[in-house]
Amino acid sequence: MNFTAIVLWSVMIANLGVQKIPQGPVSSEDAVVATSTADPQSADTAPQSSGKKKKAVKPPDRFRWDDHPSVHFGKGTRIDFRARFQGDLRESDEFLDAAEENSGLDIAKRRVGVAGEIRNAVDFQVEAELANDEPWRDVYANYKQHAAIQVQGGHFKLPFSLDENTSATNLDFIYRSRAASQLAPGRDVGVMAHGRVLDRALAYEVGVFTHDGRNARTANSDRVFGGRTLAARVTFQPFRAENDWRSDLQIGAAFTASPLDEGFSDLRGKTALDGRFYRPDVWVAGNRRRIGAELRWRPGPFSVKSEYMRVTDERRGQSVDDTDLSPAIADGWYVSGTWAVTGESKAKGLDAPRRPFLQGGSGVIEVAARVERLGFGSAGTGETPSEGPRAEVIAGNSDRVETFGVNWYANRWIKIQFNILHDTVRDPSQGPLPDRTGYWSRVLRFQLSL
Repeated sequence: MNFTAIVLWSVMIANLGVQKIPQGPVSSEDAVVATSTADPQSADTAPQSSGKKKKAVKPPDRFRWDDHPSVHFGKGTRIDFRARFQGDLRESDEFLDAAEENSGLDIAKRRVGVAGEIRNAVDFQVEAELANDEPWRDVYANYKQHAAIQVQGGHFKLPFSLDENTSATNLDFIYRSRAASQLAPGRDVGVMAHGRVLDRALAYEVGVFTHDGRNARTANSDRVFGGRTLAARVTFQPFRAENDWRSDLQIGAAFTASPLDEGFSDLRGKTALDGRFYRPDVWVAGNRRRIGAELRWRPGPFSVKSEYMRVTDERRGQSVDDTDLSPAIADGWYVSGTWAVTGESKAKGLDAPRRPFLQGGSGVIEVAARVERLGFGSAGTGETPSEGPRAEVIAGNSDRVETFGVNWYANRWIKIQFNILHDTVRDPSQGPLPDRTGYWSRVLRFQLSL
């Protein structure tokens, strides 16, 4: 499906939204009006009943379209059908790829799936990316009868990073932060216990996974990645019980731990538009550990978010003398802010505007800004940095990015985003433009969600 087709589908859905479709079963009065309008003769020739009218039995309304098209099979059991298409128009000072060169169209996502629940006890989701070598995304079931302890199993994101665990549909920017995209684990197969306690003010997630996620993994089988991984995340809302501007404040922390085979690390540095600025050709062996801290606050139409992440790869016995080297380190952070200029509450969500476009309103308009950094190096000091595979002090690199954006939520289904990005690479000789430290990129995204 090309970008033009996505736009046409979206316009059709927006026009359908102008006439409100009645929810629930049709009343007998509405049925009579509909019959007489459709076929006047049938109303005139219909036999007249005598005596008392029997109360009509209303059939269950199995098919509904609320947030998503869904089929209901009884109390607490349903299946929702979901689809998301994203198309990007990109332009950059850096070379994008052979097809786009410095500007062009990129179909970012073509995702379809189903989700639902069974007897109010089990949530499930099956989601796949079309035309992808690894199509499966979220494939899991979650037992949820008790808020304090739930159990989820399948293929899903590890509990690490606020930004990484925010759905792509609800991102404040077109691209996630560099730290979340490359240092957070992403999805893997595992089982996790999670829940909320202390009047839902404290949320926890802890699980065991086959590996340490797909984000860092490359197609190069010679690169090593984390083995069986223990992951945990805790978030706390200290003012949740207060009904004021403080109530949404949330802080959190997370970690992962996994063994790491001997070999070249799979962590690498890439810009938002996939330009490489660091490739870690250094030997690692031992353990991989991640730590993360996060903050989120959404008072009224505003939001502030921030995270810090750090990944440490041990290098046991990797010196030329078979002694231990200082760990290889990758770390990153971001600080972002948004403002819904049309006045909607950020905490309540902006993806379902109260006054949608083409329905008496303009939708929701939001402005956003973010500053971030992603860097690579080692804990070693006292020596000249080197690019050698067994160097004590690694000559790493870093990328600092400022992003400015505007988001338009036209209605429940359509979201348009425009971002301007400025990258500053510390050592441009390793970056996409060897003769320039800084450069600009512009991206327009059109999103259709069903």
